[in-house]
Amino acid sequence: MKNGYYGSIDIGTNAARMVIKNVSLSGGKLTSFKVQEVRVPLRLGADVFRYGTIREKKEEQLVKTVSAFKSLMEIYDVLDFEALATSALREAENGKDVIDRIRKETGVNVEIISGEREANTISKIGNDLKLDEGKYVFVDVGGGSTEITIYVKGNTVYSQSFPLGTLRILAKADKEETWEVMKKLLRKYKSEYGRMDIVGTGGNINRYWKMSGHKDKKGIHVLPVRDLEKEYKTLKEMDVTERMSKFKLKPDRADVIIPAGYIFLLVADLINAEDILVPLVGLGDGIVDSLIQKDMNVI
Repeated sequence: MKNGYYGSIDIGTNAARMVIKNVSLSGGKLTSFKVQEVRVPLRLGADVFRYGTIREKKEEQLVKTVSAFKSLMEIYDVLDFEALATSALREAENGKDVIDRIRKETGVNVEIISGEREANTISKIGNDLKLDEGKYVFVDVGGGSTEITIYVKGNTVYSQSFPLGTLRILAKADKEETWEVMKKLLRKYKSEYGRMDIVGTGGNINRYWKMSGHKDKKGIHVLPVRDLEKEYKTLKEMDVTERMSKFKLKPDRADVIIPAGYIFLLVADLINAEDILVPLVGLGDGIVDSLIQKDMNVI
């Protein structure tokens, strides 16, 4: 692979994100660090869960966002990048039409991926965390879905995506039977592997960690479940405006942080988790890491 910049575009249900990393391979050692990350809170799911489609205004905003991301990557002279879309575009009736428009107007090919691939891509950060020992449940909470991955001694045992995202819950578009399926899965693996801890990804768990006092263990960011529970209860007692004022939360974070906290606490209870590892990364980082690995394998 060539040393230089690699990028990703992640078109999610709550926001679209771009990540650019500087990557170098020298003496067999691979190093990478993030040089740019941009997030635009498009909230495509607000349209999809209400109307079943992405309406004109948000479609226009999405096309402009992808165009801006492409321009930034051209400025950095990115060697390679990949653009993926998740739950909102998976479910939108006009999802493929929107993807076609993006390609025609920006030249960017966006791939709509399955929830399972999304979960597997995110779990690749386990390699960066060096989780070669121990048992973990990767939990990525997005606006439209929650990805669950069982990770044991450095290997992915099982991955599944559940339509239980934060915007979906706020729109009351989640289904009780979906919750029961997720609970049954987690109980099954808890019975098989015993107590596990969580690796949490997504903007909401990142924010919970930042509000908690920034605890670390052996260089890894950790959010004790008991601390998350305290923060969740405090925030839940406030309205959105109070959360924004007291905790400096953006409007598009102040509402979804509550259902996200609920999901993480539910998973923690089902697997008896004591800690949540918070690597402060997401799907965009996983996309870049997968891209780098693919380029290395080619060579």
